[in-house]
Amino acid sequence: MQNLLRVRQAYGGILTLCGLISGWLTFAVMLLVVTNVVLRYGFNIPIPGTLELTEGALPLIIFLSLALTQFHQGHIKVVILTQHMPAGLRRVFRVIAMLVGAGLFAWAAWAGWHGALKSLAIGEVERGSIRYPIYPIKFAVVAGMVLLTIQFLLDALSFALGHDLDELEEGILE
Repeated sequence: MQNLLRVRQAYGGILTLCGLISGWLTFAVMLLVVTNVVLRYGFNIPIPGTLELTEGALPLIIFLSLALTQFHQGHIKVVILTQHMPAGLRRVFRVIAMLVGAGLFAWAAWAGWHGALKSLAIGEVERGSIRYPIYPIKFAVVAGMVLLTIQFLLDALSFALGHDLDELEEGILE
């Protein structure tokens, strides 16, 4: 259990850094949009590229924070089928759910990796009032999906070993 706690704590630090990056990006987008609105409607001087930069930042904001949300058990859970099951059977279903999540996001990361490589190879760029390459965003989305896959696997291992993730969370915070 101590090894799992150490791994979770170290991995949680990586995910927290990704969450901070996501938060700062959210703040930067908010400032950009508010400034653009004030300048556009107050002085008729819009900021070129606001739409393109916002579109590019949104996937980063979302995918860099998904694994951190899973780390803190913040995703929506539907427990209508499992809430009345015995603890052992509920644990089996939780492990299966985490493994299915890991499998789906591993597959999505693999497919995204190939899409990002293709984007890099063809030099895909955002076209609009400003131009910038798309492939770094695609690689960041893949990284976010890989991080989420790893978190699902850690959660599956935790459940399989019979640990309550709320207890693990408390152990990390102490």
